[in-house]
Amino acid sequence: MKTIAILGGYGRAGQAIALHLVKETDAQILILGRDLQRAQEAAKKLNAGLPAARAQGFSVNARDGESLKAALQDADIAINCVRTIGFVETVTKAALDAKTDLMDITLNPREIHKVCHRVHSEILGRGRCFIVDAGIIPGMPSALVGYAAARLGPVRKVAIGELMRFREGSREEVAQFLEDLQNLSWGLRVYQRGTWRRPRASSKRKMDFGPLFGMQACYPYKLSELDGLPERHRLDELGMYSAGFGHWVIDTIFVVLFLLKVGRGGRGAKIGAGLLDWACRRFSRPPFGLCLKLEAESADGQRLEVILSHEDGYEATAIPVVSCLLQ
Repeated sequence: MKTIAILGGYGRAGQAIALHLVKETDAQILILGRDLQRAQEAAKKLNAGLPAARAQGFSVNARDGESLKAALQDADIAINCVRTIGFVETVTKAALDAKTDLMDITLNPREIHKVCHRVHSEILGRGRCFIVDAGIIPGMPSALVGYAAARLGPVRKVAIGELMRFREGSREEVAQFLEDLQNLSWGLRVYQRGTWRRPRASSKRKMDFGPLFGMQACYPYKLSELDGLPERHRLDELGMYSAGFGHWVIDTIFVVLFLLKVGRGGRGAKIGAGLLDWACRRFSRPPFGLCLKLEAESADGQRLEVILSHEDGYEATAIPVVSCLLQ
């Protein structure tokens, strides 16, 4: 029987992952976080209705390497749901020292990739498996590219659209979302003619997100996880496109905040989060949810379209994480 530790397990993403693990596996679940009471309450909620308790809650400070190492000693796999900006190395080293595999769902690719590259030989030498950029975004876009290549054979063009329609969240959640997207995106780029290029105005793309969301105008940006995929799959074109948030006021505020790099902390981030939170509360309309759309074309003209969607963004993150673990 496996033991799975979830760092940040009483957060919304952590709770969603833990619930699916309880339903789909017989694993023991360790809920880890700084607040012992919240960790224990989350574990108690998971255990409700089970024949025997399988979840436990513990207090752990992710910034304290020794505390984290001790908490992971009995875990086969650790899932990190805590935003690790500034202490990626602490989490990575603790997992290595505890001889624990690691999956990271946080949106901090620059720092995570840098640290994992530095300890790559140590990860392999200790026989460990580290998976980063896990979840829906990041995570599924690169998986969808691989799926298209497996289904169609040689693929020539791939476009992936994402659409987010959220109900209002807390101001803290909005601020975190802003900062996460700043860390996740590597600017406005599409892959064409053998290199990543700044898109022209004509790079705007119309994509059909199905009966719930319909046809949407999408604008290109680059995800770090797409690096290397054109070469691996010999693609002529690859692009990630965003359909925005469903209202021009929300989209305009977001674009301005994004271009000004508001979301990197400080008073500006708080003001920006407050403005975006107001816009979401004032202008958001149903249907709500998160949607990914794959459009691919093979070298011989075959086409493939796939739509992935869920009304809850946290569930949309948890499902691919648990599916990956089950495989």
